[in-house]
Amino acid sequence: MVLPVVATAAVRRAASSSLLRRRPTSAFPSTARAQAQQTRKMGGGQPESQSMKARLWEGHSPEPEGWEPTIYATYVVGFGLITLALGFSPDTSIASWANNEAQARLDLQASGKLDKPVFGTLYNTPEGTGVASDWDDFM
Repeated sequence: MVLPVVATAAVRRAASSSLLRRRPTSAFPSTARAQAQQTRKMGGGQPESQSMKARLWEGHSPEPEGWEPTIYATYVVGFGLITLALGFSPDTSIASWANNEAQARLDLQASGKLDKPVFGTLYNTPEGTGVASDWDDFM
C-alpha cells in the first residue's frame, strides 16, 4: 500500500516538532532527579497490628490441665493400635495371591497329584491341595 505524499509529509513534520524531541537529562531540574532516585516504601507507613504485638499463649497457665494427660495417653494407645493393625494385616495383593497359587500348582505336580493344570481352577485351597480329604480320613 502506498501512502499519499501529503500524509507522509505531515508525519515528518510532526516527528520533527520540538514537542516530541527528547531533552537531555541535564535539562531536568535537580529536584526532579532527586525524586526519581527515591526508593518506594511499599506501604511501610502502615500501623503495626495489635495481633503482631501480642505474646503467644498470653494468659494461659503453663501447668498441665486435667484433660491433657488423658488425651496424650489416648494418642499413644491409638498410634500403637493402628501400627499393630497395619503391621499384622494380611497381604492381599494380586502378586502374592498369584505367587501362592503357582507354588501350590508346582507342589501338586511334584507330588504327582496333578498331571496338567486346568485353566480357571484354584489349587491353593484345602480341596485343591488335598488337605480336606486328609482331614476327613483323619476324623
